[in-house]
Amino acid sequence: MTLVVASLMLPAILYLSFRYYATGKSTNYSTAVKLLTPVLFLSFYAYPLTAVIDFYLTGTIDLLNYPQPLAYWFWFGLIFVFQLATWVIITDLIKEGTKYFYGDKNIISRWHPHIIIALFVTVFLFTATKTYLHTTQVEAEHHTIPVENLPEPLEGLTIVHITDIQGDEYTGRDKIRNYIRQVNAENPDLIIFTGDLISYGTNFLEMSAQELGKAKAKYGTIATVGDHDYWAGLDNIEPALNNQNIPLLKDENHIIQIDSTSNITITGVTEVYSKQSDPAAVDTLTKSTANSTLKIFASHQVNDQLITKAQQQNYHLMLSGHTHGGQIHVPFMGMNFSASQQETKYVQGLYHEQGIPINVNNGLGFTLAPVRYEAPPNISVITLQKE
Repeated sequence: MTLVVASLMLPAILYLSFRYYATGKSTNYSTAVKLLTPVLFLSFYAYPLTAVIDFYLTGTIDLLNYPQPLAYWFWFGLIFVFQLATWVIITDLIKEGTKYFYGDKNIISRWHPHIIIALFVTVFLFTATKTYLHTTQVEAEHHTIPVENLPEPLEGLTIVHITDIQGDEYTGRDKIRNYIRQVNAENPDLIIFTGDLISYGTNFLEMSAQELGKAKAKYGTIATVGDHDYWAGLDNIEPALNNQNIPLLKDENHIIQIDSTSNITITGVTEVYSKQSDPAAVDTLTKSTANSTLKIFASHQVNDQLITKAQQQNYHLMLSGHTHGGQIHVPFMGMNFSASQQETKYVQGLYHEQGIPINVNNGLGFTLAPVRYEAPPNISVITLQKE
């Protein structure tokens, strides 16, 4: 995937390298300055180039063994070059257009190189700052959802939805601890975690489970299965969560009795790459909730089939994760592109489909790239009120 991204960057890298070298030649800058920007653009390729050399020498590629600054620099470069290319193209078009409407072409030619250089500095600082903030700063999204005939004991119920903690080398104990601290600051009644406790293997399993176990809610924390959980082995994931008193729902219902007349049913369905949900099993699960006061459908991934099943049985809320909110939205010519958009239309935020609110949480951790852009880590705070 990294090599695919590198190949997609290549046209923008070559275009910008040529433009900035040509800009340097048209000014009085030294030769070193003229070569600086093309060399910097090409330095973004140090990460994939290291992988190619490693594969040539050893026959394998292990991106986690390479220095972390190389990974940060490469993925920052992806965002930066497309952001910068947008503004350089716009500036070039404006320059060509003004030649027909402005008489003194020498002034335009004289100022254009300086604008191009200023764009480099401005876009670099803007993109670096925004990438840093969107990678490190956790946001709390608050949603108030009306529920028809909501009984008084459930009025104002606060649900915190989190997902994709993905403990690993990039998302360590301190980062997860801060995330959970912000969850607890919302004083939730119920916490629902929609999967991906770790990124791979089991090295970070106990640590991630311990930190998630520090989340405090009146009715506890409930978890569903994520892709990386499934790959790590549910026989490893489930005991680690059980030790923290966190039930892992594997195609099953979990009922929380509020009082003699009110209860909450959480239907946890395993919908991941390696195990897609069985329509018949989902049908049985959802039909068995007829007497529930409040019904919540939770799965790591969401799709139209699951939405239809939930709608047929009058669920009040659906929760999912998986996408990381798109994680990196690459900006180009006024549009944003992310890998998640190619997979699903439910990327981040609150949707309404077939009368059901569907919340897709950005989560905390990463997949492949250790940065975020236009998809900061977040927690979703959902408050229920009577419609």
